[in-house]
Amino acid sequence: MLYSKDGPARFISHLDLVRTFERVIRRADIPAAFSMGFNPHSIFSFAAPLQVGIGGESEYLDILLKNEVPPEELYTSIGSVLPEGLCLKEVWRAPDDSPALMSLVEWAEYKVKVELEKQLSAGGLEGYIDSFLKQPGIVVRRKVKKGRVKNVDIRPGIYDLGGFIKDNILILRMKLKTGSSGSVRPGEVLDAFLEHNSLAVKPVETDIVRTGVFPV
Repeated sequence: MLYSKDGPARFISHLDLVRTFERVIRRADIPAAFSMGFNPHSIFSFAAPLQVGIGGESEYLDILLKNEVPPEELYTSIGSVLPEGLCLKEVWRAPDDSPALMSLVEWAEYKVKVELEKQLSAGGLEGYIDSFLKQPGIVVRRKVKKGRVKNVDIRPGIYDLGGFIKDNILILRMKLKTGSSGSVRPGEVLDAFLEHNSLAVKPVETDIVRTGVFPV
């Protein structure tokens, strides 16, 4: 199924999102298949988890059912119990031999909005993007397990970067590596881009939306 995540739902952690969909499945009375063991839970999987604070326009979720239910019936029952900020867009039956969603995802597209402190021309932005992408490496510091920090070169995972200026709002569109390994975070790209070009932004919330996830 395809859904969007916006508004207050952007601030739901992935773990809380899992719990939310578990409740949705129960309330919608869907015949979901359950795992075995002492703590059985409904079996479903996401294409690629979102970071807290990032919206998603086209997010994918697989739900394993015990018996077949018409997609239009699922659409109605699930859509009627989704909380604010989660919106169901489409439901369809996946082939029985479909691989796991996460194994299919290779890259994602993001739209990032931030307000600049100083005016920047379209030509200036084009030069800044060109200079940024011409770097042989873009190293960021990333927190890993147990509070450790390591240096990561994200340049190989930046597939494309473009943007424009509107009313002093910088809008960047990014195509970034995502999936089970080597993922690049849009916030990392934004911070590195601003630092490389010595651009200052106003202290307001940065708007980041994932507009889609795509296979190899």
